[in-house]
Amino acid sequence: MNNPPVTVLTAVRNGAAYLGETIASIQAQTFTNWEYLIVDDASTDNTPEIVEAAMRIDGRLRLLRRTTAGGPYTAANEGIREARGAYIVRIDADDLSPVNRIQKQYDFLQQNPHYRACVSYWQAYDGTRLLPGSILRIPVDGTVFCWYLLLRSQSLHSSVCYEKTAILEVGGYRELPVSQDYRLWCEFTRRGWLGVIPEALSYVRTHSQRESYKKWELQRRLALDIMADHLLALTGESWTREDLESLWTVGHGDTMPIRKGLEMLARWDRLWKSANLSVKQRRELERLSSFRRWKHLRSNARRQPAQALLSAVQYGSSLWKAIPRSRMRIEGESVL
Repeated sequence: MNNPPVTVLTAVRNGAAYLGETIASIQAQTFTNWEYLIVDDASTDNTPEIVEAAMRIDGRLRLLRRTTAGGPYTAANEGIREARGAYIVRIDADDLSPVNRIQKQYDFLQQNPHYRACVSYWQAYDGTRLLPGSILRIPVDGTVFCWYLLLRSQSLHSSVCYEKTAILEVGGYRELPVSQDYRLWCEFTRRGWLGVIPEALSYVRTHSQRESYKKWELQRRLALDIMADHLLALTGESWTREDLESLWTVGHGDTMPIRKGLEMLARWDRLWKSANLSVKQRRELERLSSFRRWKHLRSNARRQPAQALLSAVQYGSSLWKAIPRSRMRIEGESVL
């Protein structure tokens, strides 16, 4: 029997509450030539039983059971090694995919062989409906996205499809508790491997038990390590931890002194402006820079009204021209 071209991969621990819905969303795909490999990371609930019940009905599902919990990226690496497909589609055990997701990503990579992976926009899902205005949009140009990743860690894991050979070539995931999807985007964009499909092909469930919520401080610390590595690889520069934290803060629209945030955005501008970029890429980064300044001023205006007003006047029309377009094209990034 020939191997299927696509392996859908989920690493899960104690995911019984939502895993059945995730499985059903894969079974409903218009692209049907897949295997679904679920790696159970030593669950203590009835996660394995849910998978086994689905396997009795659908032979395309496979279950790998770990006897000791190693974390999501350790389990994912085991799944990658066992995957039979040339392409691996990732989905977390609490998320969903629209019915055309696999077909669209497979076709995209077949038609664009210079890419070895692709991600898409995603939309938030509260368990009963898709939330209006919650679509997370990212830069479609891979080089622009590469530079934007110095500002923001993007949660895109349930929207990625990559070649098995590509993930193996970068050494798989680092086996740390969180944030290693962010490292993957940095690695793939620096190599020019990552394409972006500007459509929501992933529905991310919002609930209090998501690992990214429960381990926010650890996620931030590990993300800053990744940001430092990405900065060094792109520019050869090493920044202090304090400056990296400031860049992260302004990039995520959090509260901080307005002057410091604007200083960090100016330093980010200096980095990408010194790179070899096309006119179109520079215009897009200028737009993103103006948008981040607007977000920064808006986030801090209540606490620092005078400084916010003075800064708005200083940046003038270039700032305000970015607002309507950016709100339309990057709508919903606040859900991160």
